[in-house]
Amino acid sequence: MMIDLSDHRRRFLAFTEDFRDVPDAAPIRLKVEHTFKVVGQAETIVASLKDDPDEQAWSRDADACRAALLASLYHDCGRFPQFRLYRTFLDAKSVNHALLSLRTMRDGDFLRDESVRVRHLAQCAVLLHNRYELSPLLSPVARFVTDVVRDSDKLDIFRIMVGYLENALPERDAVLLHVQDDPGRWTPKVMRCVLEGRVARYADLRFVNDFRLLLGTWMLELRFAATRRALAESGLMEEVLAGLPDAPELRQAREKLHVLLEECRHGRGGKR
Repeated sequence: MMIDLSDHRRRFLAFTEDFRDVPDAAPIRLKVEHTFKVVGQAETIVASLKDDPDEQAWSRDADACRAALLASLYHDCGRFPQFRLYRTFLDAKSVNHALLSLRTMRDGDFLRDESVRVRHLAQCAVLLHNRYELSPLLSPVARFVTDVVRDSDKLDIFRIMVGYLENALPERDAVLLHVQDDPGRWTPKVMRCVLEGRVARYADLRFVNDFRLLLGTWMLELRFAATRRALAESGLMEEVLAGLPDAPELRQAREKLHVLLEECRHGRGGKR
């Protein structure tokens, strides 16, 4: 299925031009790059649907597939005004960036050329893409569109984090949400999430190692086999785990995450 987003790509880039004059704009440039990486992964997921027995029915829903790609393109458009106004990407210290993204989309009328169904599905996915968990009452099609965005977003965050976990780049503090860089420390509550098979929460992160553990728990909720395989083949998760301290207290958590990674390698695991 070929889905042409060329007009929307130009629209998005024109929107971001208004933020090029933000002081210390490296995080802004990062978000532009991130957006197109997320769209690329979403396109890979959509292309893989026809070969996935669990998902192939969605390959015949052209509106849902188009909405998923549009939501992937605009999912973080609220990050730009967020950083200009608050100088942070930390929602807890500024504003819910997903809600701001929805408002930015509506104010800019970014989806003006789309059908009502596509517009509503894309807006729903943008609003929900950063939720800790999705409501079981969400319709199957809205869940599908949102999961495409969530999977694609997480996969590229792995790529970003590997670069910033180890390197003291200027925008590192904003990207890692201002956690402490203490190589020998981690938060027990975050480690327990790994051991109990739960996704960790941003609000519980205190140290860089907590970020590593959080990323490991994301493997629990990757929905699509294409995403799980892409993560395993990228080698990114191995790099994340390699940075954890070689402490006896963390050994069981590390082993559990390596098992999850092996499941990803074979396209298994994830939530429905």
